Amino acid sequence: MTLQAYDGRDNLPLEAFMRPGTRITAALAAVLGVFAAGCSSSGTTTNPPQAPGPTLSATYTSGISASAALEGAVNGPDGRIWFTEFNDNNLAAVTTSGTVTEYPMGGGSQPCDVTVGPDNNIWTAGYGGTIEKVNTSGTILNTYPVAGSHICGIISGPGGLLWFADYGNDKVGTITTSGVVNEYNVPAGAQPVSIALGSDGNLWVTDDITASILKVSPGGSVLAQYSAGISAHNYPNAIVAAPDNNLYFTEYANLSTVAPHIGRITTAGVITEIGTVTKASGPQQIIIGKDGNLYFSELDAAKVGKVTIASHAVTEYSPGIGKGGVAIDAGPDGRLWIGTSQTIYALKY
Repeated sequence: MTLQAYDGRDNLPLEAFMRPGTRITAALAAVLGVFAAGCSSSGTTTNPPQAPGPTLSATYTSGISASAALEGAVNGPDGRIWFTEFNDNNLAAVTTSGTVTEYPMGGGSQPCDVTVGPDNNIWTAGYGGTIEKVNTSGTILNTYPVAGSHICGIISGPGGLLWFADYGNDKVGTITTSGVVNEYNVPAGAQPVSIALGSDGNLWVTDDITASILKVSPGGSVLAQYSAGISAHNYPNAIVAAPDNNLYFTEYANLSTVAPHIGRITTAGVITEIGTVTKASGPQQIIIGKDGNLYFSELDAAKVGKVTIASHAVTEYSPGIGKGGVAIDAGPDGRLWIGTSQTIYALKY
């Protein structure tokens, strides 16, 4: 029997549009009545006044399909912010003045993540099993199928290659700008979900099955697997390299009594959970802001989170956005951009 959970987005299964770290436990979440748990913490007991946080600058809905489900975001070489639309198989590019243009991708591609390649084209990673190369006019230059794949993490990495996390095949892969794909095995039982390039030149990959972080060499060899320091019932989700030479990642919890966290891992493999996140918030993507601090989206709360690098304080703000936030980007205009089900928000910060 297959259990499915729904959130009302065109009646698609919850695991189909969530960041990959949440898909495995979507059915369990439906049974337990969960999505994330915990309480906000700044690491002190005196509750100092909260510093000013992001504030709503603009809301954009025109030109966005009603069931889009904005999933990934990146600054394009053309000065626009590019979003993937998981449900509608589109890319949506928005100018900093809010003009949105949608470009259809391959049918059933279900684009999750997006990045700019070393060739200055837009590259999408698809849950539907394809990687697509798109120019800044929105024209698909090539579609590359990866048999058996579900890909929701892709970056421009070492060697002039694009690197991706393929949890469909339980592998880490590379693709050249001409479309040659190679995939590399990971430890048995692992399922890669998100990928980042560390300051040490290695690839760092989150695994939501074994609740661990993998260190992968530029040659595709798994150098280490780290899990010590991750709380029980917490699972790594999105990961990003930060200016302090560490990597930070969001975690989700699959029990309502367990708090989700923001985690940090050093390039030596030391994991520390630096803060908890509010119950039922569903922390998702995490990015570096213009101020060098980290910002993360929350699927199940109308909030945006911040990790202050210097103090490791985790703070959440309610800037007036809607729920359903997954895509987040530090825009070229100095604002924070968040995509939800069918709305794009620009925040001053």
